[in-house]
Amino acid sequence: MQLLTAIEYLKVDIANNFDGDLDKKNWNDRIAWFDQQDDLEELVTSAEDPALFYAGVKAYRAALAGEPSGYPISLDACSSGLQLLAVLIGCETSAKLCGVKSTGQREDAYTNVYNAMCQAIDEPGKISRDNCKSAIMTALYGSKAQPKKIFGVGELYQAFLMTMETQAPGVWELNKAIGELWQSEAYSHDWTLPDNYHVHVKVMEKHQDTIQFLNRPETVTIKINTPTPEGRSLQANTTHSVDGLVVREMTRRCMFSKDTLIRVINALDSPLEVTDTDDSKMVIKLWNWYLETNFLSVRILDYLNADNMGLVDSMVIAKMIKTMPDVPFEILSIHDCFRCLPNYGNDLRIQYNQILSDIAGSTILSSIASQIVGQPITVNKVGDLTQHALEADYALS
Repeated sequence: MQLLTAIEYLKVDIANNFDGDLDKKNWNDRIAWFDQQDDLEELVTSAEDPALFYAGVKAYRAALAGEPSGYPISLDACSSGLQLLAVLIGCETSAKLCGVKSTGQREDAYTNVYNAMCQAIDEPGKISRDNCKSAIMTALYGSKAQPKKIFGVGELYQAFLMTMETQAPGVWELNKAIGELWQSEAYSHDWTLPDNYHVHVKVMEKHQDTIQFLNRPETVTIKINTPTPEGRSLQANTTHSVDGLVVREMTRRCMFSKDTLIRVINALDSPLEVTDTDDSKMVIKLWNWYLETNFLSVRILDYLNADNMGLVDSMVIAKMIKTMPDVPFEILSIHDCFRCLPNYGNDLRIQYNQILSDIAGSTILSSIASQIVGQPITVNKVGDLTQHALEADYALS
């Protein structure tokens, strides 16, 4: 994994805010672009995001003068939905598209699929990268209507399906398999994630009714909670739920409490006697989710103490603590965009990679599927991405 200095992260951030296409370049290319600019301030009005670009330049000037600015850099996940599906199923081919398995380049999944699709059709001019991106994103959330709206139902649509099957085979098959978990008699689909976050997704069906208004019949459409024979919300909600887990774990890992960590470390060698408290009950819940999914949420640290350490394997807790940053730091997140002070850019990327690796080594997918259908289901992964995720250069970029 290529590490950068705080100044280099500022340079990268400024390049990203100047031109969205630059964030698809390698780290060194973005830094080289920055170094080639003679007068950054003159570029403000030309920047794609002038406010952030100017703020970054001001922060860079302050850093050179040895002054604090409080300016946070931004690092975005490279196609987060694709990343999560790739690590859940262990598909290396899919992982190469979205930065989870390093290729030596900053890959752009949407451009790669677009280029492959162009090679598969007679007239590449019929499609654009933006349309291809829209089709990919909606298709991975279970939509068939939107890709068909973009490509029609003929040659282009078939080329799109074939391209997805070859460029992201594991993810594409997983996407279809998740849709098949739909329960036709369910009023909701429910599952719990390893940090004890409960997902409750109601099945809502459009229903039309006729009412009288000003002595005239009017048709109104409402949504009612009722079972439906089929639906397409599971793909999106499954991915979004794991996405939420990532954001929560990033926040807990990066912004941990020093006092909490000291308390847990001091309790690691506590005797095995256990006191029955509310904290102990939550420890049991979180530990049981770890035993089921092989994913241990950092949330458990908030409840561990000398009175309940005997409920867990202290070696597992100690191993998890070693993967956390040396010092806590603040982060801001909007979906799959994470912001932190440039001094902590490496720590931010390391934590994101660690969480992807933990998901790759987990059975979260089997757990979710089992909970949805109400019986044990084992999902066999097609590969192991645990080490690749740890070493990824562009999972966040």
